[in-house]
Amino acid sequence: MNTAKTIILTAAAWLLALNVSAQPKATTFSAEQLQQDYELFVRALKEAHPGLYRYTPKSEMDALFEATKSQIRDGMTEEEFYKLALPIIVKIRCGHTKWFRKDKTDDRYAFYNTNLFPLKLHFVENKAYVIGDYSKSADIELETEVLSINGKTIPQIREQINRFIPTDGYVQSFLNEELNHFFSGYFATFVNHQDSYNITFQRKNKKFTKVLPGVSLQAIQGEEEESKRAPQLPLRLNYLKPDIAVLDIDRFFIPKAEQDFYAFMDSAFLDLKKKGVENLIIDLRDNEGGEESFGGYLFSYLAVDSFQYYKKITAAQKERFSFLDYAWLPDAYETERKTLIEKDGEVLWMRQPYLFKKSPQPNAFKGKVYILTNGLSFSTTTEFASVMHHHKRATFIGDETGGAYYGDNSGVFTIVTLPNTKLGIGIPLLGFYSNVSGYPHKERGIIPDHKVKLTAADVMHKRDAVMDYTLRLIKEGSYTAKQ
Repeated sequence: MNTAKTIILTAAAWLLALNVSAQPKATTFSAEQLQQDYELFVRALKEAHPGLYRYTPKSEMDALFEATKSQIRDGMTEEEFYKLALPIIVKIRCGHTKWFRKDKTDDRYAFYNTNLFPLKLHFVENKAYVIGDYSKSADIELETEVLSINGKTIPQIREQINRFIPTDGYVQSFLNEELNHFFSGYFATFVNHQDSYNITFQRKNKKFTKVLPGVSLQAIQGEEEESKRAPQLPLRLNYLKPDIAVLDIDRFFIPKAEQDFYAFMDSAFLDLKKKGVENLIIDLRDNEGGEESFGGYLFSYLAVDSFQYYKKITAAQKERFSFLDYAWLPDAYETERKTLIEKDGEVLWMRQPYLFKKSPQPNAFKGKVYILTNGLSFSTTTEFASVMHHHKRATFIGDETGGAYYGDNSGVFTIVTLPNTKLGIGIPLLGFYSNVSGYPHKERGIIPDHKVKLTAADVMHKRDAVMDYTLRLIKEGSYTAKQ
C-alpha cells in the first residue's frame, strides 16, 4: 500500500474525469432510494474509517446515525440529503473525510454557480472586512467592516456555516481560512442564496446599507486567478542575512520531475552547515500536506537525538470491504490489505519506515528554528510540526495549525459512490498517530508560541506581518524553544 498522501491526487484525477459542465436540475428521490444510499453511507464509514470514534464516542455516533436516518423522507432532493448527512462527517472531526457531488471536485460551491455573494471577505474572529469586489462595481471602500447580510449578523452566519465544515478535532483556524477563501460558496449552500444581498456595513463608526446583486462563480474564480502569485518551485532556500535563512515548503506532494525532495533537503542542509547559519525560518503556511515520509525526512535534519516519528498507524479492519461494488480503491490496496496485522485489539499497518527509530542526519541543523504556520498547515505538515513541537525544537509563530496535534486519518483513500443520489464519500483508510505526548490541547492544532493573525490591511497591502514579527524575535534574541 503506497501510503503517500499524494494518493489523494489520484482520487482527484478520478473526480475530474467526471462531467463538470452541467448543473443538474433538482431531482427528488423516494424514501426507499435515500434509505438505500444512507445504509451504504453508514456501512462504508463503519467498515473503512480508521478514526470514526477518534474524537466522538461510539455511542454518540450511533445516536447521530439513528437520528439522521429518522429524518429521511420521501421526495427529498439531492441538496437536502447532502445537507442532512453532512453533520455526520463533521461529527467524525476528520478533515480528510470528504462528502461531495458527482459533478463537483470541490464542494465549496456545491449547488450554486450563479447569484453568489459578490464581495471577498477577510475574517478576524467574529468580524468580517471587505478586501475585494468580485463584481467590480459595488463601490465599497476596501477594509470596510460587514455587520450583517440579509438580516443575519456575521457571528450568526459564522456559527451556521461552521456546523457544516469538517475539521480535524476542534481546530478553529481552519474554519477561518475556509471562510476567507470560499465564503460565497458556503453562504449560498448553508445560509442563503438569492438574486441580491442586503448588506449592512460600518466604516469609521458610521453604518450604511447597500443592496448588491450576486455574481457568477466564473467571476469569482477569475478574480481569484488574477490575485494568485507567480508560479514558483515549491521548495526554496533563501538567505535574508548571513545568519538567517528561510526554507519555504509550499507543499509535501512534489513529483520528482518537478523537484527531488530528498536531493533538495540534502543540498539545503549541507549549505546551511557550510555557511554556519544560526537561525532557520521554516515557512509552512498554506502547506496542506502530501507525502508523509517527506515530513519524517525533514525532521531527521532537525533532530538532536534518535527518534521515532510515528507511534502507530491503524486501519479499521483487515477484512475485505462489503461495499466494493460501489467503491474506487488504489490498485495496491488488496495486496497491502494482507500485510495488516492485529495486535492488542487494533489493526496496524507497519510498512512505514518512520514507525521505527531513526538517527539524525550527519548534516543536521543545530541552530535555532522558527516555524510559521496558519490554518492551512494541514496533514503531513501538522505531523511534522507536532513532532518538532514535542521535541521543543522550534519556536512557532502565526496561527494554529489546520491539522490536529496528535495525528490524522489519511494515507490512502476509498471513494464510495451512492447508487441513487450519486453523492460520493471519500474515506481515509489509515489512522496516523504522531509519536508525541503531553500536549494539553488534545483536540486542537499547534497553538503558536506567538500568535500573529493577519489583519484586512495586511492582506490588502500584502504585508507579511508573521515574517516581520519573526525577524523582530530573531533581532531581539527571543527564542522560546528549550530542549
